[in-house]
Amino acid sequence: MGSPATSSERIFGTPVEPLFNNKANGSSPEILQDCLTNMAIHNALDIKSDSDKSTLFCVGDYAEYVILMCDRFDLPDEAKFSALELFGRFMQKHLEHLYSYVQNSNSQNKKNEWEAIMERVRNQAFLRILSCCQIASKLHSHYKFMTLRCARRCLLEAGYSYKIEAILRSEIRVLKTLSYNISCHSILDYVEILLEILGHNTTGDILDVKVYHHVAIHILHLLFLHHTDIYNRLFLKTARLPPGTLCTSKEHQSMLANVKADKMLLAVAVVSTAVHITDESLTHLVIYHLNKVSKIPMEDIEDFVNTILESFHDYQQSVPA
Repeated sequence: MGSPATSSERIFGTPVEPLFNNKANGSSPEILQDCLTNMAIHNALDIKSDSDKSTLFCVGDYAEYVILMCDRFDLPDEAKFSALELFGRFMQKHLEHLYSYVQNSNSQNKKNEWEAIMERVRNQAFLRILSCCQIASKLHSHYKFMTLRCARRCLLEAGYSYKIEAILRSEIRVLKTLSYNISCHSILDYVEILLEILGHNTTGDILDVKVYHHVAIHILHLLFLHHTDIYNRLFLKTARLPPGTLCTSKEHQSMLANVKADKMLLAVAVVSTAVHITDESLTHLVIYHLNKVSKIPMEDIEDFVNTILESFHDYQQSVPA
């Protein structure tokens, strides 16, 4: 009799996803090129549209709540980063709508009205995060998603008492605010297409793409948690400004906003950092390949990688032994 199956084994021996560079069923070079071109176009549009505003709500504490909630329901990584993307986009549009409402109202005290609205928004933040996680779970899992009862139980555990109807209304509110445009490229999509192309372009088993993917997920977690600090460090490094310089001029703020909105830059930096952590000797080779694929200058990639590594080192040193 064979040994009993472990919990990590999949039905029919299916390999753990994502499955990179599958020779039998993998994407052709033409499809990979089309995917990369499509992402590059969307990335350029995001940078022009000043979409970095949405990152205000998917980093730091907000990012921690999303990550912990997705882990709580054992959602796949794709759902986690989609939920971050959805929450950031929703909050940006939600606040824009509310601000427009106050500005166009006949209220005699718009400041107090706005403060009251902001207090309500803060109180509903946990519910909105849960709604974005619900939507993301449905986008990425046809059999394992957050039900309304599970969502309500989660809210009760966190000290929030919402009825099923209120949870459903919140989910609909998110969908309507985003005009039901919930299919978008998350940063993980950029990372995975770059890893697929890297594996396709290199011969033999020189690059362990699957390992890089695992490391990249952890790097992304830390990046979202320490987003503001890391990007400020990167800006000072690339602008050749002394440490501690405040980014106050409109020109500097515009430059920083463009960098924050550039998902392709972030993805190539994350992949390169993952390779560096796994096998430092391959870092230059991978940066060279990513430069050819993304057209991002090697110096920019190296600056971002060094910034991430230096930041992680400082965070590690600050943690009590």
